[in-house]
Amino acid sequence: MKVTVIGAGSWGTALALKSLQAGNDTILYCRRPEHATAMLRYRENREYLAGVTLPPTLKISDNCRQAVNLADVILIVTPSVYVRSTLMEIVTYIRESATVVLCSKGIERETGKRLSQVADEILDKVTDNIAILSGPNHAEEVGRNLPAATVVAARRLATAEVVQRVLNSGTFRVYVNEDMTGVELAATTKNIIALAAGIADGMKLGDNAKAALLTRGLHEMTKLGIAMGARRETYAGLAGMGDLIATCMSKHSRNRAAGQKLADGMTMDDIVTHTNMVVEGFFAVAAVYEKAEQLGVELPITSSLYDVLYHQKAPSEALWSLMARDLKDEMNI
Repeated sequence: MKVTVIGAGSWGTALALKSLQAGNDTILYCRRPEHATAMLRYRENREYLAGVTLPPTLKISDNCRQAVNLADVILIVTPSVYVRSTLMEIVTYIRESATVVLCSKGIERETGKRLSQVADEILDKVTDNIAILSGPNHAEEVGRNLPAATVVAARRLATAEVVQRVLNSGTFRVYVNEDMTGVELAATTKNIIALAAGIADGMKLGDNAKAALLTRGLHEMTKLGIAMGARRETYAGLAGMGDLIATCMSKHSRNRAAGQKLADGMTMDDIVTHTNMVVEGFFAVAAVYEKAEQLGVELPITSSLYDVLYHQKAPSEALWSLMARDLKDEMNI
């Protein structure tokens, strides 16, 4: 298979290495020529995944047309805010038989649309072979060949199975799923809970509080997913519980780290302005809060974070408001 990875950040680089290990003819596309030149020179992505060697068989290119027009599978690995513009840039080069895999975790900020819906709009007359990749996958570990598992979702199982074969290897186990809605929403909403987990860490609330937060957070994620047509069981899988655990517990998690900064007294604007982090959870909070309001779905953790981010409510005050809520049946969806 000919595989092209669009986006030479840490995750794009790690996925390109997984494709190469699976035996594919693989191209890593870089928008910036100087970035491509540096990686070719040092055989290392020193900017985003330092210390990981890029084999000579991995092709690196800054020519979009050449990278895309012969690809059987195209992985889109950019922050969610750039997915629409990236697809619009490459759409004229994509073959009808190609499979396009969205590897970003988030939703479109301006429209609140899932990324697969954005892809459907742009690729409508080109290909309907669209898939979503998600799971507990930190690039820092996957790129260093530590064992991991992921899930690929598509409307047709055959589409997901193409991606499964393209990326599966001895250290990267790929599962398939037909619940695109659930996989996408889980990837978005777990970032919200990770912000809360970072706040809990920053406030030194302890293991009991963190465990309760993750458990109730998963319940909240599932509740919204079901209201939007997702399958409950997806949230017990890699895209749900698996990714939630990794994102809320890991030192590599940007969203958890941003939550810690909130606990330290920084505001969302401070973090966005003064750090180099892309924090998908910030933008997910507003979009998910608004969607829950439209659907009449109660999401207490999301609502509390919305108040912290957009109404400058102190994290400690938000915590005690959550603890003082009316008593509930645990399993009441």
